[in-house]
Amino acid sequence: MVGVGLVPALAADASTPLYKAPPAVSSPFSWTGCYVGVAAGGAWGQSQQIAATAPNHADVGLPITVRFNLAGALAGGTVGCNYQVSSIVLGVENDLSWTNKGASSPDMPPFSRGAISSTSEKWIDTLRGRVGWAWDRFLVYGTGGAAVAGAHVGVCSPTAICISDSRTRTGWTAGVGGEWAVWTVPAGSATLKIEYLHADFGAGLFVSPPIVVAGNTFNSRNVKLTDDIVRAGLNWKFNW
Repeated sequence: MVGVGLVPALAADASTPLYKAPPAVSSPFSWTGCYVGVAAGGAWGQSQQIAATAPNHADVGLPITVRFNLAGALAGGTVGCNYQVSSIVLGVENDLSWTNKGASSPDMPPFSRGAISSTSEKWIDTLRGRVGWAWDRFLVYGTGGAAVAGAHVGVCSPTAICISDSRTRTGWTAGVGGEWAVWTVPAGSATLKIEYLHADFGAGLFVSPPIVVAGNTFNSRNVKLTDDIVRAGLNWKFNW
């Protein structure tokens, strides 16, 4: 009698329907928000110095140096904001970086044989708009805007008497980049980026007026300057 009573109970338990909770669905990543970050990389470019004054007025406008290559490192900080509409991401970004980019070149005839002229940068700042396309956590973008740099020009005569001049140069910049959201918590997201920028500062006037030191005349010069920047960065996007 005991065994007969257990069979229906087991059968009843077996017929009880089982339910599973639906799987959790993760929401797509949103690039909307503001962020801060750090970035570092390399900077390359070109410069040329052209006479703006000369003892012989016929020499004005002639190149003092050949077009020479500059190179150096770059590191700094970034701040910006994005707004995502569907897969399109619109944003604005500002970055400020230290750099030791620079190089020198011997002066060419008819200017002083044995003289050395140099061009370098101490810092560069860019303020740019960004337009990108997002695939969830991946973003590719184009960027462009204004660039400002602390440029430095040095000239050493054949007798080792040297002068220098520093000016703030303004120009334009444009480039492309990619960004990947690698880690997300409720407070925000960490993103990695890689970026290329080209900047052109045109020709700026240095050593104006001309300087005479111990019988050496240092002519005023228009200095052309361009930058090519490749850098990687780490940003923190706030989920405000």
